[in-house]
Amino acid sequence: MSSKNQQGLHAMAMGKVILLGEHAVVYGHPALAGGIFRGITATHQIIEKNSNKTSRLRVSDWDLDLTSDTPHPVAIAFSAMLEAAKVDFADLQLRSDLPAGAGLGSSAAMCVAIARCIGDDDDEQLLAIANAGEACFHDTPSGIDVALSMSGGIASYQKDSGLTTLTCPALPIVVGLSGIRRSTAKMVKLVRDALHETPALQSAISEIATLTREGQSALLSGDLKQLGTCMNRCHRELSRLGVSVDTLDTMVDVAHSAGAIGAKLTGAGGGGAIIALAPGREQDVCSALHKAGFESFSTQLGSST
Repeated sequence: MSSKNQQGLHAMAMGKVILLGEHAVVYGHPALAGGIFRGITATHQIIEKNSNKTSRLRVSDWDLDLTSDTPHPVAIAFSAMLEAAKVDFADLQLRSDLPAGAGLGSSAAMCVAIARCIGDDDDEQLLAIANAGEACFHDTPSGIDVALSMSGGIASYQKDSGLTTLTCPALPIVVGLSGIRRSTAKMVKLVRDALHETPALQSAISEIATLTREGQSALLSGDLKQLGTCMNRCHRELSRLGVSVDTLDTMVDVAHSAGAIGAKLTGAGGGGAIIALAPGREQDVCSALHKAGFESFSTQLGSST
């Protein structure tokens, strides 16, 4: 790779929500997800090869100012990406409008934004660099976060076949933030341990996989009522797996009371965020969540508007 020395290069990567398929996707089943138009922008000041200087990464919105040799998870991931890109020195500034640890793909967006700054314009190489960083954050990551952060849109993802972009109308949703940070790696391990200790819980994984396929068919046919039903049932199955918490259940109930036809946790659970499908009543749901003490925002999957 040729050394990059141009200054002020900007690279952006988007966050994501999982509509259906959390945890089941780790075991080879499909997940349905979409990119959201909030994300992370990286600006590099200088990138060099054959340098003895220590690389630096600043994320002002997360109050981070790190060097690549700092024993911090973000610095460790940054160092892994530099090694994957064969870059010896980089000075990067990141801006984020994604909360960290909320299940909205913030670590993947960060890794993709960094990869686009330090890598070449080759998607396969950028994916490898970003995944080198993402692997530092998550135990057995499904791969969906990085793939969707790079491509955007609405897509189906499966480990053995990767990302398949779906052609469908934009889908308005509401994202509600619990304010509880959680670790994807810990929640993946929690589910793995639960499945080992209680094999009967495999039925929850199978049901989530079935709901994901049904929900994708509903989305493609424009049947939002059925999609909402699949979301509601999926939340119940995720609760069976032990990854929901009282706060998330409360937020789901608030969304339903304000007119949502579907609401569920999104991401690994244990905190983080919920999503709600409320055609024409998105602002009602946002207002209800705000009155209940939770931050929220409306966005669209599959469209920049």
